[in-house]
Amino acid sequence: MPATLLALVFVLMAALAHITSLFILPFGTRDDIFSRLERGAATNSIALIDAEDMKGLPLVDPAVAMAVCHYDLSGGPVRLRVPLSETFLSISLAERHRGIYASVSDRAATGGSLDLVVATQAQLDRITRLDDEEQAIEEIRITARRLTGVAILKVFVDRPSSRSRAQEVLRAARCESEILPD
Repeated sequence: MPATLLALVFVLMAALAHITSLFILPFGTRDDIFSRLERGAATNSIALIDAEDMKGLPLVDPAVAMAVCHYDLSGGPVRLRVPLSETFLSISLAERHRGIYASVSDRAATGGSLDLVVATQAQLDRITRLDDEEQAIEEIRITARRLTGVAILKVFVDRPSSRSRAQEVLRAARCESEILPD
């Protein structure tokens, strides 16, 4: 009887240690997908991800051209502006340990570009107070819970010959911090 009880306690402790390590592992790694995307991008600027680097990323569709913007809202809101492409275009916003928290496609675009403002709630409240009531708002405003994150820009490549055009769209994209007037 004591040997059976000891074996049962050992199995339960091993299972508990295994489950705990699975939950802790994502918080301790420095080579997760978020770190890989963040590594190649200067703060508040667009970094194009080439085809070779995309092969090393998990679950990435080879039929997309991709760029990232590692944003920091501590200096003010960040504006992402991407010209429309001939094919599907999307922007996904992600935060470390939270994953993707917002995604917008080209169907929400106005005026020939997809225009997004990422801001904290306080910054967004200030932007709203500065709005002109007579003028329509043509930008999409997204509230970020944290000051830093990654914007992932994707343009669908419908045939191999259109990859260069998709990359041109991403090179023309802007990710810039904006200073709010007093």
